[in-house]
Amino acid sequence: MEHAAKPHATFESGARAMMERIDGKAGELHVEAFRANAADPLHAAFPAKAIVHSGPSGMPLAGEAAEAALEALADRPRSGKTLAYIHVPFCETRCLYCMFYQNPLTEEAAHRYADALVRDLELWSGRAAQESAPIHAVYFGGGTPTALSSADLKRSIEAVRRHLPLANDCEITIEGRIHNFTDEKMEAALEAGANRFSLGAQTFSTDVRRSMMRVDDRETMIRRLEKLAGYDEAAVVIDLIYGFPGQSMDVWLDDLRTASSLPLDGVDCYQLNVFERSPLARRIAAGKLPPAADTAMKADMFAASVEFFTRANWRRLSNNHWGRTHRERNIYNELGKSACDCLAFGSGAGGRLFGASFMLERGLAEWSARVEAGRKPVQFLTKPGPWWTLLRSLTSAMESGAVNLHALGSAFGVDLEPIARPVVDQWIEAGLLVRRGEWLLQTVAGQYWHVTLAQLLMRWVSAQIVNESPKAHVHPAVNGASVMHPQKMQAAEARP
Repeated sequence: MEHAAKPHATFESGARAMMERIDGKAGELHVEAFRANAADPLHAAFPAKAIVHSGPSGMPLAGEAAEAALEALADRPRSGKTLAYIHVPFCETRCLYCMFYQNPLTEEAAHRYADALVRDLELWSGRAAQESAPIHAVYFGGGTPTALSSADLKRSIEAVRRHLPLANDCEITIEGRIHNFTDEKMEAALEAGANRFSLGAQTFSTDVRRSMMRVDDRETMIRRLEKLAGYDEAAVVIDLIYGFPGQSMDVWLDDLRTASSLPLDGVDCYQLNVFERSPLARRIAAGKLPPAADTAMKADMFAASVEFFTRANWRRLSNNHWGRTHRERNIYNELGKSACDCLAFGSGAGGRLFGASFMLERGLAEWSARVEAGRKPVQFLTKPGPWWTLLRSLTSAMESGAVNLHALGSAFGVDLEPIARPVVDQWIEAGLLVRRGEWLLQTVAGQYWHVTLAQLLMRWVSAQIVNESPKAHVHPAVNGASVMHPQKMQAAEARP
């Protein structure tokens, strides 16, 4: 089944096309639908990206049922690696492409929020889910954590250190933007114990930045990044995005060169997703902005970033992430894709406990009221399905660019290699994967498509080890095992 990647105006339209292709008629699963285009694997392996973040599905709960389910987990001791996510749901402005925007920033609202955030951190004090084992990475995300005042930023970090059992080498990341990240705020965060900053540079092109409603120009970005790195007390990492309207390959290459010229510890390179409900999609549809880069152009930009940082001798930490110094450990991002637990605090924060993924109340007033009443303000929770640990471990390995199906399957008592073979062998033939001993390594094309590969492989594997449908079509190479149809995947972006 050869196919060419067709242009899709939004991420969701492409994801729907992928689901229609995989589901087929009457929810029947056919191995042919998982085939990649061998004629042009980098630019057109699949019609579109299948999902934002890969991961297994489960049983959704909301309201009181979600609250009761999370409450039941609160006294269960944790073990193994653990993360904590702290959400700050304010932004001074809304960037056109962003889907994380929740509330406009006012100084009074942000100050009240910091008060409530401290109370949220106190809610589970003494309970096993919070206290029983070390936490290895904390991530302040948003929104814009650096929009908080220096005093509120400092006391929020100090509250985390006071109420959570942090490992002595815990990575504490403050996400933010350069705009209004003053010297005073930088120094307050460092004094409170932050040891990593992840800043959304996105692009150094002043023209592209202004078109996306980013505030600061190229020179301001460079000066402020140099200032932050100059303290020499924490890892400084930036995000770059490729595929913006008006961002040519020359502009992208200049972004890479500029990042490499700065005293940074790491760089993330992400592709732009144009979401249906974003202001960017509306402006493009109205003809106020040119279209974003198509799949083929974004694939070439990704490949250019791989070549650039490889030649510059940066360390590859994941398919999208590069480190230049050993100060950059990337702990939160790496573990966040795995099966480990993640505590969550703040309005709109996402977490995971014992396989149950949950999100805290996004409505600021409701979140605050429930915290004040002493209740963990969960909005919805998804109970894990069968084999969730195996499936999440599989998608996490694919994020790294390499997977050992034999070792992974052995750890869970499942012979994964023959189960995956009908899909994996075709992806090898198509130029997305190569075998090296027991390892499957992604080519540059496979790295570009890794989220889709991870989701499809997880779906294929789960369909054969979870009995969900008697209608599935079996491939003769699977030794007669039933191929079942799992639940539909969601294409919504959520943290962690």
